[in-house]
Formats: sequence, C-alpha cells, structure tokens
Amino acid sequence: MHHGGYPQGGSAAFLLAQLGFAAARRFAERLAPLDLEPRHVGLLRMVAGAEGQSQQAIGERMRIAPSRMVAFVDDLEQRGLVQRRRNPADRRAYALYLTDRGRDLLETALAEAATHDAEVTAPLTEEERTRLHELLTKLAGAQDLERHRFPGGHPRATREC
Repeated sequence: MHHGGYPQGGSAAFLLAQLGFAAARRFAERLAPLDLEPRHVGLLRMVAGAEGQSQQAIGERMRIAPSRMVAFVDDLEQRGLVQRRRNPADRRAYALYLTDRGRDLLETALAEAATHDAEVTAPLTEEERTRLHELLTKLAGAQDLERHRFPGGHPRATREC
C-alpha cells in the first residue's frame, strides 16, 4: 500500500537520512576510545593519500575554510599525528605529513571503520552489500559527493583510497 506516493515505510531519502545519522553516531562512538572523531579520520586519510601536499590544497579538497583548517591541523600536530613542513617550492606554504603515530592510529581507525561497516551491513548477503554499495555510490555521484568528503572517510575505505 502506498501513502502519499511513497512505498510503505517512507521515502528513500528519509530512510537514508535515518540510517546515515545512526551509522555516523555509532562510528563516532567506536572512535571515542581512540580519542578521535570521524573528521580526524577524514583528514588523516586525506594526508596519508596526499603526503607532501600543502595544507591549503588539502583543505580545499575537503572544502574546509582556511581558518578552520589551520585550527584543525594545529590540533592534530599538537597530538603528534601530523607534521607540518615548509614547502621548499613555496616557503609560505606548509606541506603535511603523517607521523608514525598518526599512521598507526589511522590504521587502527580504518580497522574500526571496516568492523563498523560489516556490522551495519550484517543483515545483507555479500551480493546485496555489493549492490547497495553500487547504488549508494551512484546516488552520491549524482549529488556531487566525493568519497573523500564522507565524514571520517567512507567505511569501506582502504589505505590506498
């Protein structure tokens, strides 16, 4: 039976919003013992995939305002996870690198993300998981959402992403 043009159970957008909120909350809870937030994981992933790029370039790719990016990197640098180095080509710019501690913590966080993803998709068969991922990727592309912009990185992310 349909209600207001929607299948019983409501609209796909509403269900996606509910699932997204619940999954994001649970992921944040998983990261709390590591003293990380999803946004930290996102930035660590971005730096790992683009080591030596400028703080400004990484901030632009993540669509983080320059003033917020400075504070964000300050926080991670003070915690010994990220290192700023002067860019030899442009002495005014800082290149970002992960420290060994940052790399280890990112690896642990990505393992937590993989476990989280497996738990969220546990009711599905492997074929259904693959199809769901394809469909969500298609929807994200239509909304101009890039993989690296998902908070904390996409849960299926690997170090190569």
